[in-house]
Amino acid sequence: MLENFMPELVSAIRLTEKNSPLTRQSYGQRTVQFCEFELITDGAGEMITEQKSLQTVPGRIFIRKPGMRTEGFTPYFSYFIVFTDSSLAFRNVELPLYIDGMESLTPYFKTIYKNFIYPTRASTLEIKSCIFHIMATLMDENAKKIPYSISTSIEYIKNHLTEPIDISFLAKISGYSVNHYIRIFKKAIGETPVNFIKKYKIQKSCELLEATIETVEQISLKCGFNSLSYFFRSFKDIMGQTPHEYRNSIRLYEE
Repeated sequence: MLENFMPELVSAIRLTEKNSPLTRQSYGQRTVQFCEFELITDGAGEMITEQKSLQTVPGRIFIRKPGMRTEGFTPYFSYFIVFTDSSLAFRNVELPLYIDGMESLTPYFKTIYKNFIYPTRASTLEIKSCIFHIMATLMDENAKKIPYSISTSIEYIKNHLTEPIDISFLAKISGYSVNHYIRIFKKAIGETPVNFIKKYKIQKSCELLEATIETVEQISLKCGFNSLSYFFRSFKDIMGQTPHEYRNSIRLYEE
């Protein structure tokens, strides 16, 4: 996966006592447009992402993909990097909303921030190297936490996207009862199999909207939506805009 990863830094921010409120305030609700890593360095605030309330614990890295809805509440301090990935590899990596105990990655965030604020001839290379290291570390850490049986069922979902996917069949190939499979899946991935399948289909549709000139109708069928109206409702629910609006926004960004 990482051999195709092509990160390009959009911005790097450092939240400190000097530029971040010390009392509880909201940074406002927003829909994530690019790829994001945020490493919490201190404080005790809150992050609501995908309707889940999460504490901003020092050493915790929040991982955000395009389309996620999030809102941060102070007080907390962090390094926050935003980047694009033209290969779309980042979207296909299964990562949770956060991973704890990542204090060791602080120097890489500092290097990215320093090179963004004070660029040199070597900055682009240094930044990419640091993002690669962060990504590889997060993937390795997460791989330790996902049972092989769940990874197998995820691969099945990815390889049979256009077909009806029955949860009972996924449970069977994973060796669990349906209820136990749903519990194990949610614990490992952070959401139910049904929600994961729906989001993955929308993720693939975003890739096709960005990379092809196929019609929205063609893309909806390729991503396993037999109903165009259901595809539109699902896309807007997850991405906050229609497929046409999303495609137009990407084209405006590329220009």
